[in-house]
Amino acid sequence: MAQDVKKGVSKAIRTNTIPLIAIMTAVTTVVAMFVKVPTPGKGYLNLSDTMIYFSAYAFGPWVGGIIGGLGPALSDLISGYPQWAIFTLVIDGVQALLVGFLVRRFEPVSIIVGSVAAGAWKVFGYFIAGWILSGMGPALVDIPGNCLQAAVGLVVGFALFSAMRKAYPPLVRLGGLGVKASE
Repeated sequence: MAQDVKKGVSKAIRTNTIPLIAIMTAVTTVVAMFVKVPTPGKGYLNLSDTMIYFSAYAFGPWVGGIIGGLGPALSDLISGYPQWAIFTLVIDGVQALLVGFLVRRFEPVSIIVGSVAAGAWKVFGYFIAGWILSGMGPALVDIPGNCLQAAVGLVVGFALFSAMRKAYPPLVRLGGLGVKASE
């Protein structure tokens, strides 16, 4: 198992993907900071899920996981929410990993099931983090907002990926979605 993970990571992360990871992490950080809606749990809602879903669809689980974890965590650090950064790194990184592993084909059922499962993980993860940081009440109140953030991120991230794959067909091969570049 550990050997398979090591092989998967080393296959996904090569020298030529490091600049891609850096650029996409910066873009994800900026997108997460662009719109910030404060929540009762002393956190904020943002558009980071858009880039989490896009990165996982476009670049696969490992690269998407790095981008999805680092970008929003950096946004927390820069925006004055450092107490959330480690939770965000883990929750959003795992969300992108889940999308990347569960969405293996560019088919509606695969995309919906995998993306919704990853969104459910995010809502659950932020509920636990909110409970730890702010208590049960604020964590419960944040659930609808986190559901909305995940849903908007899924829709916009999917639309962005769909548009990008038409404009730049090699993108489909990077994410390994089993789609011929001519589709």
